[in-house]
Amino acid sequence: MKRAPVLLAVVALLGAVGLALAAGGAGAVPFEGGFAQMDVEPDDVSMAVAVQPDGDAQWTVEYRIRLGTDEEERAFEQLRADVENDTEAYTTRFRDRMASTAATAESATGRNMTVSNATVTAERRELPQAYGVLTYRFEWTNFAAVDGDRLRVGDAVDGLFLDGSSSLIVSWPDGYRLGETTPEPSEVREGSVVWNGPVDFSAGQPRIAVAPAGPLSGVPTAGLVALFAVLVVAGTTAYRRRNAGDDGGEGVVATDTAVGSETAGSETAASDGTAASDESGLGGDGDADTSGESDDEADAAPTVDSDLLSNEEQVLRLIESQGGRMKQKQVAEELDWTAAKTSQVVTGLRDEGDLDGFRLGRENVLSLPEFEPDGDASDEDAESEVGDDAGGSDADGGDGNDAAGSD
Repeated sequence: MKRAPVLLAVVALLGAVGLALAAGGAGAVPFEGGFAQMDVEPDDVSMAVAVQPDGDAQWTVEYRIRLGTDEEERAFEQLRADVENDTEAYTTRFRDRMASTAATAESATGRNMTVSNATVTAERRELPQAYGVLTYRFEWTNFAAVDGDRLRVGDAVDGLFLDGSSSLIVSWPDGYRLGETTPEPSEVREGSVVWNGPVDFSAGQPRIAVAPAGPLSGVPTAGLVALFAVLVVAGTTAYRRRNAGDDGGEGVVATDTAVGSETAGSETAASDGTAASDESGLGGDGDADTSGESDDEADAAPTVDSDLLSNEEQVLRLIESQGGRMKQKQVAEELDWTAAKTSQVVTGLRDEGDLDGFRLGRENVLSLPEFEPDGDASDEDAESEVGDDAGGSDADGGDGNDAAGSD
């Protein structure tokens, strides 16, 4: 199929390329036009949004045109010359279109928004085929909502539509971790998520929540208060049990003393030591039972509600409960998480050195760093048992030889 001529006036990114913004959700008027006359027919469009800690975002929009013929080469060279000679005309038209989009998003979200520092470049790249790339960059203030230390991204482009040749890449600041995202992205990278078209985001989509990395990252204030309350109750309970244990210890000592006195009296009155031996034996069993009960009480530690744990703590606690090793797929099933969310949390734990992983066939297996398989221990036990049997045989043989010598 022959490509259409490149020097065609193409209606904007959010129009002809099939990316319609309906900021504000249902009932909002889709953004008309977009990035104005590009004078090219792009083969694909990439929108990259780098969100900053203050909620501002640096946008980079790339139109890529494959240069497969001499005609297309000449056409792109002419476009590049036009951009270089009249850059202001391109950036002004682009900035005005995006300012209109930001104004619509401002009305829907209630945040003051502006578009500034728009630039445009045209260059040839080898990707590895030859492509002409037209790149627009601009800053969008208050693009993301700042909620405490969390960033919530997506409400400014609610109802975005990506056609089959378009993609959306959203990245977050260093030191942040992905908390949740909807819908599930096409790809989860280190520090970003990607949606490849066609994707028709419904009202309330796309949505991304990120927070600074840490054991309590993403836990809301109410959750922290509840967690503190649980820890206070647990500490109080442990303190009371310890005091109760101390009182019980004094009682045991007194009882042992009394038993000792009775035993001494029995030894004096009895004609032989059999009765005393029996009583001593019973006293020993009683002490063992008391010790066992104390151990059981010590093992009974208060638990923390899983809802009050961070994602990382939930994963580590789950794997620990399974003996220190389990499949990544099982982790996702047990925690009722998507594969993407599980992969993101696991990757962070592995980067921090809190978790190890390896491939077992087609499965990812996760294990705690201190985990040691039982296989080696079993082999050593088996060797030990074999050695003991051999030693026992030698001993028997030695006895036999001694007996023979005696005979």
